[in-house]
Amino acid sequence: MEQKRMLLATGSCEGEGPCTVNMIDRFSNLPEGVFHHILSKFGIKDLARFCCVSKRWRELCLSSPSVEFCGFSEDGIMDMACELRLKLVNALDRFLLSRGDNEMKSFVLFWDGHSDEELDEACFCVNENFRIITWIQNAVRCKVEKVYLDVTFFDYEGEPLAFPSCVFRSASLRSVVVNMPRTVVKTPSFTFSSNIEKLHLSDVVIQDEGFFEWISYSCKSLKDVTLSAVREIHSITIESSSLEKFYFINYEVDETCHINISGEKLEEINVRCNHSPSSTILKIVAPNVKHLLLEGNVKNHLNLGELKCLEQAAILMEPIVDEFNKVFEVLSSLCSVEVLVLNEATIQAAYREECMQAQLDEIWYLQMNIGSFTDDLVPAVVSLLRGTPNLCTLYMCYEPTSLDPKSNASGFDMEYWKKQNLDFISQVQDVTIELSAGFNGIELARYVLEHAESLEKMVIRYLTRESNVRRKLKNSNMISNAAVTFEKYESSVNPLW
Repeated sequence: MEQKRMLLATGSCEGEGPCTVNMIDRFSNLPEGVFHHILSKFGIKDLARFCCVSKRWRELCLSSPSVEFCGFSEDGIMDMACELRLKLVNALDRFLLSRGDNEMKSFVLFWDGHSDEELDEACFCVNENFRIITWIQNAVRCKVEKVYLDVTFFDYEGEPLAFPSCVFRSASLRSVVVNMPRTVVKTPSFTFSSNIEKLHLSDVVIQDEGFFEWISYSCKSLKDVTLSAVREIHSITIESSSLEKFYFINYEVDETCHINISGEKLEEINVRCNHSPSSTILKIVAPNVKHLLLEGNVKNHLNLGELKCLEQAAILMEPIVDEFNKVFEVLSSLCSVEVLVLNEATIQAAYREECMQAQLDEIWYLQMNIGSFTDDLVPAVVSLLRGTPNLCTLYMCYEPTSLDPKSNASGFDMEYWKKQNLDFISQVQDVTIELSAGFNGIELARYVLEHAESLEKMVIRYLTRESNVRRKLKNSNMISNAAVTFEKYESSVNPLW
């Protein structure tokens, strides 16, 4: 008969004094893979406790393929005293040393540098930087497959920390996610072929443009790249036969950034350059891209190539209309798109003249993020709607900005909308309109209620201060049996992405 591990516990039997009770240690009898799966749900503090249960549990904990250094205290470690931080660092060193060469599937590190500015003497926690680098190197030595690093250093006077190059030379790594301010990422050697499939770099300094050449030539398995708030780099060129997703997110960039992305397998591209005084020059060669988001200061420097497979697009430019000479050209290239999100600046730039019309026959969902529905904006919106004859869902989202024009917003009544002979009105089924000040939005809502014969649902949201909206619209002669809902709101932005 198979022997079962027992734990002896001393308890108190009522009326009989102390007694010994046998309890089955069910965890120790679990298959090692199941035990490791359970341990992967716990952080380093819990693993340390489990190590104290028994020799067997210690062995299982030290061989756990998932190691997470996070959640050290309820208040975080930022305000922890230097002595306690040193004890913690030493304990983590001992834990990794005890693990030996046991293989590691994932290594997760959340770490806040010491920010106590009231210390009379220099803080020796700066030495943590070296220890953290050794932890990363240890994970690589243990053939780690996934690395997630969220580390903040506060040693602003010292030299930036060099990110360990062994990460990019590892043959086992598949996923690398790094958010480490004041860390320099140097170009790895081209002699090593990387198996990384996911690479996310945030708030790091990329030493030179050669890093992107390395991605193009040495990362033949790379599928997912995100570059967020990367520093001191002004030209990105990636040509990849494996890349499927590319995200570039940068705010308040002072110099022009050139982005050149090319890939046959690219399906998703997301470029956000909000609030940047300098524009981004973007060239895309991705014939199979399905999802595209362009937000911020891209302006005229767009070369999107052919987008025959595009299904969803969001074009959300900065509100500098006079500098958008190519926006209409961009919209005209979205001939296959089915879901489209535009902001007010993009709509105004694309349809400066009423005769301009991009034919977007495949669109079934259209979202417009606009501020006040002014007299200047209405003709542009009409031109846009005229090019979407098969529209099923229309969402007009009120997105107030400090740059909202103050011109009149009550110059277009029901008769104007009737004269436009818009084809979409007979197809649309679901409409949401968030009203702002003025009557232009109300008149459009009334036009939809009285002429959209296929309408099934309509939501009319109005600002709290515009409480007379319901009274103005409830007497509309509806042509359909649609469910109409009136909702009050303060303001909202509900973009698709």
